[in-house]
Amino acid sequence: MKTLTILIVFLMAACGGGNSDSNLSMDYEAASMEEAVIEADASFSRKTANSSQSQDQEFQKKVIKTGGLSYKVESTKEEYSRINTLLEKHEAYISSENENKGYDRINYNISIKVPPQNFDPLINDLTKDRKLDNRWVNTDDVTDRYYDLQSRIANKKKLEERYQEILQKANNVRDILEVERNLNQVRGEIESLQGQFKLLSHRITFSTIDVSFYELIPYELDQEQRPGFGTRLVNSITAGWQGFLTFLVYTLALWPFGLLAVGVVWVVKKVRARKK
Repeated sequence: MKTLTILIVFLMAACGGGNSDSNLSMDYEAASMEEAVIEADASFSRKTANSSQSQDQEFQKKVIKTGGLSYKVESTKEEYSRINTLLEKHEAYISSENENKGYDRINYNISIKVPPQNFDPLINDLTKDRKLDNRWVNTDDVTDRYYDLQSRIANKKKLEERYQEILQKANNVRDILEVERNLNQVRGEIESLQGQFKLLSHRITFSTIDVSFYELIPYELDQEQRPGFGTRLVNSITAGWQGFLTFLVYTLALWPFGLLAVGVVWVVKKVRARKK
C-alpha cells in the first residue's frame, strides 16, 4: 500500500510543470490521496493484527478486568484499616470512596485500582473470612481496540508530517490557510486518539475492584429533650399573648367591614320605625 502511494506521488510530480502553484496543488492532492491510502493501511493492519497476535498471544493480549464485592462487617472503621493494609501489600490504591449513614446501617463504598497480576490475590485477601452478599468479576478483551488506536495514531502523525512539508512550499495566503486548516484537523484527531489510548492503557494497567461493606447499628429514637414545667408554662403564656395580639391586629384590620355593618343595622332600624 505504501509503495502505491509513492508511485502515485511520483507520477503526479512527473506530469506537472514548473509552476510552483501547480506543484503545490499536486502535493495537496497527493496528501489527500495519501490520507486515503493511510486509512486503507490502517484497515489492513487491523485485519492482520489477529494473525500476529496468534503467534505471540501472551505478549500482545490486552485485557481489562473489573470486579465487585459486597459484605457485612462488625466495624466499618476496622474494615477500612484492614483494606488499606492489603492495598500496600498488593501495590493498589483507592481511586474513590464514599461513606453514608442510614437509620440502621453505615455504608462504605470504595473503588480500588490494582495491577492485573494482583487482581485475584487481592480479591482472595479481601474475601477471606467474609460472608459475601455479592461477588462479580468481568474480563473484557480490548486487544483489537488497543492496537487499532496505536495504528491510527501512527498513521495520523505521518499525515501531519506530510501536511507540514506542503505548508513549507505554500507561497500564497489561500494555500497556507487551506493547508493549516487540514493540519489543525489532523492534530485535533491525533489529540483525541491519544486521549482514548491513554485512558485505555490506564484501564489495562490497573484493574478495578468496587468494594461495598456495611455495619448494622441499633435503631435509636432521635428526639429533642423536653423542657421543664416552668419553661413550658412561660412559653404557653407567651404564645397566648402573641396569639391575642395577632387576633387584635387582624380585628383592627377589618374596621371598614364593621363600620359597614353598623350602617346596615341603622338603615334597617329606620325602615322598621317608619313602617310602624
